[in-house]
Amino acid sequence: MTLEIPAGSLTALLGPSGGGKSTLLRIIAGLETPDRGTVEIDGVDVTDVPVRKRGVGFCFQHYAPFRHLTVRRNVAFGLEVRRRPKNEIREKVDELLDLVKLAHLADRYPSQLSGGQRQRMALARALAIEPRVLLLDEPFGALDAQVRQQLRRWLRDLHEKIAVTTVLVTHDQEEAMEVADRLAIINEGHLEQVGSPSQIYDRPANEFVLKFLGPATQFGGSWVRPHDLTVHRVGRGTGQPGVVERVTHLGFEVRVDVHLNNGERTWVQLSRGAADELGLEESDVVWVAPSPHALAATGMRQLSSA
Repeated sequence: MTLEIPAGSLTALLGPSGGGKSTLLRIIAGLETPDRGTVEIDGVDVTDVPVRKRGVGFCFQHYAPFRHLTVRRNVAFGLEVRRRPKNEIREKVDELLDLVKLAHLADRYPSQLSGGQRQRMALARALAIEPRVLLLDEPFGALDAQVRQQLRRWLRDLHEKIAVTTVLVTHDQEEAMEVADRLAIINEGHLEQVGSPSQIYDRPANEFVLKFLGPATQFGGSWVRPHDLTVHRVGRGTGQPGVVERVTHLGFEVRVDVHLNNGERTWVQLSRGAADELGLEESDVVWVAPSPHALAATGMRQLSSA
């Protein structure tokens, strides 16, 4: 596969576990050697260039800080190893700590930080060497859901400020779509599709991409988004009659499972308001129809299998 990552972009490598995302990231970093092909950064072949000379910074899910060093010294470590002048190190570290909102914790030790604060320290340390490419391997994967959401927004804001070329590995579709400019969908070492989040969501290349990136259901022999289907009490020309099998309330949305008269089983994603207005219950006879958006976006075409 060939993947080109535009300078200054934030690209997410997205796919199921074991699909090759982290392996590709480690190849870019120089931690693993590709069986074939090359790695180019800024048009220069770096396939055989050692890790320390690639100008790459990376941050992993299980970040291992130097526990005996303060936040300031952890961030400064890469610069100290490169024997930068002390004044330059101090100014750079102050700038980064302010950027990641840890200046008030500069003299604390890693054990005194929360999980989210440690990850921000890890990113500051990766940025200290001014990398040409920043590689993030599921950096928020070990954190709880609320902290992950906060750090996603923080990372998006941070990238807009520094605009360093960034590659993020994740299997979290919501995280990828919220943070990244571009998505690269990878499955079993194969590059399925590359594009903006909206392009891939609305125009998936195949069945695998459609089903992986967001919910999907079958209707009329085609794969569609369940929120692009509608439910009615009376017949519609483009619809199919069926019987409600189950109504599941999921907070702000409601899932309606329907067994269609043609033998298909499908499900529809409704807002809480729309579901309340319909007042659906099990065994109700309904009509399911594609919305105008579904017809325009997919043409109700049959997507090929990945």
